[in-house]
Amino acid sequence: KSVCLALAVAISGSICGAYAQEITVVEAGNLLAVPGEGYLMDQTVTIEDGRIASVESGFTTHPAGTRVINLRNAYVLPGLIDSHVHLTSEFSPTSRLKVLSDSDVDAALDGALFARRTLLAGFTTVQDVGGANEAIFSLRDAIDNGKVPGPRIRASGLAITPTGGHGDANGFSPALTRVFAGPNACNGADDCRRAVREAIRSGADVIKITATGGVLSNTKAGLEQQFFDDEIAAIVETAAMMGRKVTAHAHGKGGIEAALRNGVHSIEHGTYLDDETIDLFKETGGTLVPTVLAGVTVTG
Repeated sequence: KSVCLALAVAISGSICGAYAQEITVVEAGNLLAVPGEGYLMDQTVTIEDGRIASVESGFTTHPAGTRVINLRNAYVLPGLIDSHVHLTSEFSPTSRLKVLSDSDVDAALDGALFARRTLLAGFTTVQDVGGANEAIFSLRDAIDNGKVPGPRIRASGLAITPTGGHGDANGFSPALTRVFAGPNACNGADDCRRAVREAIRSGADVIKITATGGVLSNTKAGLEQQFFDDEIAAIVETAAMMGRKVTAHAHGKGGIEAALRNGVHSIEHGTYLDDETIDLFKETGGTLVPTVLAGVTVTG
């Protein structure tokens, strides 16, 4: 075993179920505890209530009833975090067909499969930034309650989008477009405040917006700014009043900068940023989630 993911499993209260409330000890032959400082040898990691309580050198005896995971011949590292996932769907040649054929229950069950795969890949926390509300929030809660294995999920649900924008229902017949149009589409500052409040009422942990067009949009709207500045500002203000931060899907330079200027906390993708944009990130304290793998999967 060159890399062992058992520590990631052990520290996740979501997957441990009954183990979450007991003491678990991981005996690690090689432990990466602090990034950049190399591996420590022969370390004992004590976990209480699903959280790491201590890391001590050497292997010792443990009280009766302690759950012991023997990884003395393995390399152990903390669970990873993925800040941009879509657990309830998978890009494929049948993706658009599944929109027509699958229910939210189907999406949630698909999500359970993908969540387990994600956990076994070493990710114990993810941010899901776009999925059917009922499916992703139900999956999040089921994992939190120990019903299914998976990483801890911070979820946005459906992205807030301008009508006709990247996150709206596009590319269908007019009749189907009306069916798929949801409360996440908004126009004007007041309507965008309404969309944020509805997203939070549905269960959103974070607000996701589509600040620009997207590569996979079924509409020829380009990759630049789609919300007006006052709409973005209204979204950020409303989210803040209700204890939420805002992240923005954004490709074009103008759209990225408009989002940052109006208080958006993080940018997903950031494809066409330049030196001026980077300066604005520094000025506003915004965070970039570059989603490097997305470019590979979309073109693959």
